Amino acid sequence: MRYFWLAFTAAATIFLVNIIGFVDTQTQSAMGCGSGYPLCNGKLYPNFYDYHSVIEYTHRIVVGLASILLFITSFIAWFRYKSPRMKWLVGFAVFGILGESTLGALTVMVALSPMLLAAHLGVALISFSALVNIAYAIYHEEKKISYSGHVPSSLNIFSWFTFIFLYAAIYFGGYVAKTGSGGSFKGFPFPTEHFSDVGNTYWVDVIHRLFALFLIVFILLLVRMARKVRTVRPDVYRLSLISIVLILLQGLSGGILIYTQLHLVSVLLHISFVSLLAATLSVICIQGK
Repeated sequence: MRYFWLAFTAAATIFLVNIIGFVDTQTQSAMGCGSGYPLCNGKLYPNFYDYHSVIEYTHRIVVGLASILLFITSFIAWFRYKSPRMKWLVGFAVFGILGESTLGALTVMVALSPMLLAAHLGVALISFSALVNIAYAIYHEEKKISYSGHVPSSLNIFSWFTFIFLYAAIYFGGYVAKTGSGGSFKGFPFPTEHFSDVGNTYWVDVIHRLFALFLIVFILLLVRMARKVRTVRPDVYRLSLISIVLILLQGLSGGILIYTQLHLVSVLLHISFVSLLAATLSVICIQGK
C-alpha cells in the first residue's frame, strides 16, 4: 500500500498547489517575487516582512515539491503497473504539471490575457485528476479488488459528456475569477443586479449560474444511470453519489461567495469543491471500457 499512499500524497500536494494558487490570486500576490523566475526578487528566499512575497514564494516551493512527488509517482506507476490505461494517466499527470508550471511562469514574466489565465486552473486539474485516478487504480490493484460487471457504454459516454461540460464550467469560472466579474454578482440563487448597473457582467453572471444548474441536472441523471448498475459496479454508484453532494456544496459555496463579497475562505471552499468534483467525475469516466 506504500505506492497508494505515495500517489495519494502527490495528489494532495497538487490540490494544495491549486489552493495556494488561488490565495496568490485573491491576495494579489502573483508579483510578490517580482518578474523573475524562479528567483524571488533576485534572491533565493523571500522578503519575510512582505506577505505578498511569502505567499508567492510558498506557492513556488509547493509547486516544486508537488512536481517531485508527481514525477516519482509517475515513474513507479509507469514501470510497476503496465496497463495502457495507467500509461495514459501518467502522461496526463506529467502534461498537466508541465503546463501548469509553464503558465505560472508566464504569468509573472509576461502579461497574459484573462482567457489564457483562466486556463491555468483547468490545466492544473488535469494533473490532480490524473493522480487521483492513479491512486484509485493502485489501491484496487494492491487490494486485489475487482468487480463482476462493466460500466455500460451509455453511462460511460454520459459521464464523459458531464465531465467535459464541467471542465467548460471550470474554465468559465476561472475567467470570472481572473476578470474580477464575481464582485458584481448579487442575489442567490437568482441574480438581482441590473444590466444598467453592471453591463455585460450581468450576462457573465447568468451564464455562470446556468452552468451550475445544468451540472446539477446532469449529475442527478448520472446518479440515476449509475443506480441501475449498483449491484455489479457499486464503486461507480458511490462515486456518483459523492458527485451530487459535491455539486450541491459547490452551488452553496457560490451563494456564500456572493453574500461574503468574495471572502477568501469562501473562494477556497468554492475551488476545493469543484476540484474534488472534477477528480471524482474523472474516476467514473476512466472506469469505462
